[in-house]
Amino acid sequence: MNTLIVDIGTSSMRGILFTEQGERLASCQVLYEPVKYPDGRIEQAPGDFSGALRKIASVAAKEAKEQKTAVDAVAVTAQRSAIIPVDRNGKPLMDTIMWQDRRNAGICKELEGKNDLIFERSGARINTVFSGSRMAWILRNCPEVFERIFKLVNIPEFVMHEMTGEYKTDVTYASRSHLMNLRTRRWDEEMLGLFGVPGELLCEILEPGSICGRVTEAFAEETGLPEGIPVITAGGDQQCAAVGQGAYQEGTLSLVAGTGGFLVTALDSVPKNPDPQLIFNCSSVKGRYMVEANVLTCCSAFDWFGRNFYPLKDGGIDYAAINGELKEFEGKVSSALVLPYFQGRSTPNWNPGAKAHFGEISLADGRGDLVKGLLEGIFLEIRNNILLFGDYAGIRKAYISGGLTNSEVINQIQADVYGISLYHMEDSESTAFGALMVALVGLGVYGTLDEAFSGVRGGTGVKCYEPGRELFAEYEKKRERMNEMYGRLYGS
Repeated sequence: MNTLIVDIGTSSMRGILFTEQGERLASCQVLYEPVKYPDGRIEQAPGDFSGALRKIASVAAKEAKEQKTAVDAVAVTAQRSAIIPVDRNGKPLMDTIMWQDRRNAGICKELEGKNDLIFERSGARINTVFSGSRMAWILRNCPEVFERIFKLVNIPEFVMHEMTGEYKTDVTYASRSHLMNLRTRRWDEEMLGLFGVPGELLCEILEPGSICGRVTEAFAEETGLPEGIPVITAGGDQQCAAVGQGAYQEGTLSLVAGTGGFLVTALDSVPKNPDPQLIFNCSSVKGRYMVEANVLTCCSAFDWFGRNFYPLKDGGIDYAAINGELKEFEGKVSSALVLPYFQGRSTPNWNPGAKAHFGEISLADGRGDLVKGLLEGIFLEIRNNILLFGDYAGIRKAYISGGLTNSEVINQIQADVYGISLYHMEDSESTAFGALMVALVGLGVYGTLDEAFSGVRGGTGVKCYEPGRELFAEYEKKRERMNEMYGRLYGS
């Protein structure tokens, strides 16, 4: 059983053809970039996703043929909350409104008075990241689009329809919309009415690991994939990353420090008294849940700093210089105090109006102090969120992945800030591996996730980072100062 994993990220789409033991047979990555506007709008042409999908499928089919093997199934994992309105033929009616886009902030503000109800039904308080208010904005503000809408789809739903002609989704995406009842795992009529989103515009909800359809004759002819092979929804990227890191059992944290920071740990059920500062979603494990916290800017803030203060002549970033200067600060806490809210604050205390601040800087400080201060600010905010998890799942260790975990010196800073053991797998494709595991269990290749994890990831090397206790104590004091600064600026 060879499975093509399609992993749709914010800056690229990747395809990896795996055997059922996790061996790679082929891979392809297509880069793209959403368009960011000064007023906070962030959009991307749906053709970017269609084109990337077809290239990935074609490469996988060609390389499989050359190796005298086959593509037996496709599984999709993706970013979760961008929205594309499409007509009856599946044609996009406007550019994708991406998950970081904040044009729906006004609608979110209107609905804040209903936060208790929204949280009780959906597992999350109102925020601009979730897709329901994004759908509502389109329906309110785009009359020419409204007249022609057949479905409001997110990117994985759009991509799976391209392959199968079916409009299906799963509970991991639906639980990121505010429109699904977290306990019944179905669209909630009261939430649909509150947001003004007709249920007929949404996709049918399935469990992760389900077959959403089969590759059509037309898509097979375009790409060379075999007609009729199953297309499986593996679940959202953060849910799959947690599974791929083994964080599908309580007590283990999955931390993905990518464009944003995503913290996830598993729960057997929705708690009786959930903390509204956290986000409760459905897991990629059938019938189970997860508690999640988000930091909106990680790599995006780090790369912004790198482009401006560590530029290369070709337009790239001098990561070697950054690592070199960070090593000079090993064992020390930066004097710079940075609030990392470049695109607002998510959890705890959602605040789309929050801004980044650099403080406590003197003439003795250079760019090394500032870049370490920025990283500390990002990780201290993640520490704020880790502490919220304690009432539901005592966090004993964390598996880390994402762009900000490719540097040993940065990983050690994280361990010192969080105060727990961190594990970084040599092969950090946790999202793709998680999607593979979910798909193979769904197809019956493995009986359980434990079996799938052992079969797919059993031979992966792991590096452990242990915190320095004295440094951790210093960082806890710095975190208090950071939270105090936030309180002075924003009143909470």
